[in-house]
Amino acid sequence: MKLLHTSDWHLGKNLYEHSLLEDQAHFLDWLLRLMEEEQVEALVIAGDVYHRSVPPADAIALYDQFLNRAILKLGIPVLTVAGNHDSGARLEFAGELLGAVGYHVAGKPRQELARVTLNDRHGPVVFWLLPYLFPADVRALLPKSDARTFQSAYEVLLGENLPLMDKGVRNVMVAHGLFAGQEPVILSESEWSVGGMDAVSAAIFQGFDYTALGHLHAPQKVGEKVRYSGSPLKYSLSEEHQRKSVSLVELGAPGSPVQIREIPVPALHDVRRIAGRFDDLMNPIWHENKNFEDYVFAEISEEGVLYAMEKLRTLFPRLLGVSLPFREMEGEAVQIGAVRERMTMEQQFARFYQETAGEELPEEHRAVLRELIEALEEEKREVYQS
Repeated sequence: MKLLHTSDWHLGKNLYEHSLLEDQAHFLDWLLRLMEEEQVEALVIAGDVYHRSVPPADAIALYDQFLNRAILKLGIPVLTVAGNHDSGARLEFAGELLGAVGYHVAGKPRQELARVTLNDRHGPVVFWLLPYLFPADVRALLPKSDARTFQSAYEVLLGENLPLMDKGVRNVMVAHGLFAGQEPVILSESEWSVGGMDAVSAAIFQGFDYTALGHLHAPQKVGEKVRYSGSPLKYSLSEEHQRKSVSLVELGAPGSPVQIREIPVPALHDVRRIAGRFDDLMNPIWHENKNFEDYVFAEISEEGVLYAMEKLRTLFPRLLGVSLPFREMEGEAVQIGAVRERMTMEQQFARFYQETAGEELPEEHRAVLRELIEALEEEKREVYQS
């Protein structure tokens, strides 16, 4: 069976103030063409279909259009699980009805995991659908377990389900979470804080012919047959050097080796940094063979540049932001962390404004800022006294 593994679409996400819906639509159009060209027999989406639990209407419409074309026009079944960004209840709405036409989704963890069986010329392939979960979810399902860590929660839940596995057929796990092998996993900026989640050993998936994971945005292998496909687009500056792809997985006859091929995703717009003197950055010739429509963050090497954002946006309409070097304070060269420790909230904001806007914070803005700070301090005092 030939299946396509992808994850972390984050439909409806913005990059800074820029909507990525056009880029996401471009990816989905390309994905449909790839599925048809490669004669894919199943599409696996390992969580985080949406960026928010209540996604915007245009993101829902985009996903709906994709499912219609994939399932009804191409006849390719789609299997997905809810990620930590999704609402499991919303994602699996009308699940039984949609399952009848080829859309199989598991939004909430269950004591007996959802299983979907598809067939090819070598026989059945059983897909196990495991959505994002917390230890509290497992304790609610299995009160006697007292699972307190992510590791124990997964061990308990899989311990309940693995005896149901038919090892004479091919089994594929689809899961969303933080799993690790012997090597450190590659984290992106958006994954540095994952709600206190501890990494779970990928060894718990031993026995599956392939495990399709979602959550980490960098494509990577965390076990012999355990893999993160990664996100199809760059969703933060920390991902600028990542090579985005989807994973094409071929399952042969039971017991035969699994073939995995990474297929690069062509981006409509890249996400990248530019750095240098302001005059150079404003010179189109300096950016030879680069796309001015990319999402760009500018690192300016000199101080005192006024209205840098406004000026650079005339060249880069999708400019994400600008950074300028911090000035020394009172003639001393100090680390910015040390500076901020000695500065008041008003001083910190004033410095931030100066370094981004290239000018001093106007006095009328300072007055409003002081009022806000005083209101916050008063609110804190009331909380402490209550």
